[in-house]
Amino acid sequence: MPYEKEGSVPGTTTTIDKEQRDGLYELVRNHLGGIGDIWVALEENREYVLAEQMGLEFGEDFRLLADLGWEPEDKRQSVELTMEPHDLAELLTRLRGEAEGVLDGTTGMRLQREEEQRARALYQGAKDTCEELLARLDGERG
Repeated sequence: MPYEKEGSVPGTTTTIDKEQRDGLYELVRNHLGGIGDIWVALEENREYVLAEQMGLEFGEDFRLLADLGWEPEDKRQSVELTMEPHDLAELLTRLRGEAEGVLDGTTGMRLQREEEQRARALYQGAKDTCEELLARLDGERG
C-alpha cells in the first residue's frame, strides 16, 4: 500500500510500467547502499549540513520505495507513484544525475564484470524513465 501522511490529500499519481519500476528500483537501491555515509558525515567529519542533505535524500528514497515495493522482484505490471509532483521531480532529477554519472563512467561504482551490461541497461532505462516522468510533471505544472 502506498505511503500517505496522515491527513494528507493524495496528489496526482503517475503510473510507470514494470521495466521502468525495475530501473528506478535499481537506482534507489544503489543510492541507499551509501546510507552509512551519514554516520561518517556526522561523527567523523562533523559535516552536519551534508548529513542533513543525505538524510533528506535517503528519506526520498524510502518514500519512493513505498510505491516501488521493497523486494527486487515485483509482479505488478504497472506501479503508481504517489509522491507529490514537486517532490517526485526533485527526486527524479537527482536519480537521473546519478544514472548519468554511472553511464558516463564518472562515478566510482563497484560493478562486477558479468553484471556490468545488465546494470548499464537498468541505469539507462532508469535515466530514460526519470526524463519521461519529469517531462510529464512539467506538462502537469505548466
